[in-house]
Amino acid sequence: MVLLVVLIYLIVTILLTLIGIGRQNEGLKIFLISLLLTPLVGGGYMLFKKKNYKKIQFYYCSECDYIFPVKIKHCPICEEKGQKVKLVKYKSPFKVSEKIQTSSFA
Repeated sequence: MVLLVVLIYLIVTILLTLIGIGRQNEGLKIFLISLLLTPLVGGGYMLFKKKNYKKIQFYYCSECDYIFPVKIKHCPICEEKGQKVKLVKYKSPFKVSEKIQTSSFA
């Protein structure tokens, strides 16, 4: 009976760790908290912890086909040529590259 409880405890701890890794949280920390304290504390830590990543916004220049991963009002490459082209915000550069077939990342 004790062996069954320990086995269930370890399975729940490992499942919480895998869910934490999938959510981009710290898997090792969730595993240790769940193992040493309880899986309930580990699950609570995982739910209330902020995610460790931030989505990158991409900006595309329709004139020179460059994609910038930083927020800039106008394309610096086109400004060197004397043109003032406003950058367009895209969620993914892959959609842009499908349209133009070749793209250059700055």
